[in-house]
Amino acid sequence: MIDLIDIHKTYDETEGPVFDGFSAHIERGEFILVVGKSGSGKSTLIKMLLKEVEPDSGKIIVDGNDLSKITRNQIPVYRRGIGVVFQDFRLFDDYTVYGNLELVLSITGGSMKDSEQRITNILKLMGVDRLYKRYPKELSGGEKQKVCMARALINSPSVLLADEPTGNLDPSSSAEIFKLLELAHRHGTTVVMATHDLATADRLSTTCRRVDLDFMPKSI
Repeated sequence: MIDLIDIHKTYDETEGPVFDGFSAHIERGEFILVVGKSGSGKSTLIKMLLKEVEPDSGKIIVDGNDLSKITRNQIPVYRRGIGVVFQDFRLFDDYTVYGNLELVLSITGGSMKDSEQRITNILKLMGVDRLYKRYPKELSGGEKQKVCMARALINSPSVLLADEPTGNLDPSSSAEIFKLLELAHRHGTTVVMATHDLATADRLSTTCRRVDLDFMPKSI
């Protein structure tokens, strides 16, 4: 499903490489929990899978797509099969909850057929259907992240990437987001989540495979 092969990535020569010959394989349908201290490469890994950041060398294959061969014009098509949830939400402030999802469908080129029913269904699944007329500024942090989860799943992606999705949330809201991530996983989505929350990593150890970048060999 996902292969990272001999990945090298350096931002600053004085600080050394983030990845130096890193390789990993993720099976279809797995829930991968990527943990590690700040600077270990968690967010870089997520951004490389999203093709926001390029490795200096090595190969990344996601669902049969060799990312090095995807052109700039093809990136939106590739990302249509990738859902993503960020720590800082990245919602469009001038659009309602419903409008945010409708806009994403339009931007990504997703099918607009039965869009109203699809948006209603995914908001209901995330438990925020009653908020569809509200704007992001009217939502709590937990509510915003649930809307982000709905946005990430609206195109029924094969892969869901989550970069510190609970970093700005209180413990109760964090627990709800983790439950929604597990729900997506149970529906067959491959989930890759970066987190510094080791307590949560321990709680999810029975359903997730944990990859600790602090203890992964940087050179293989």
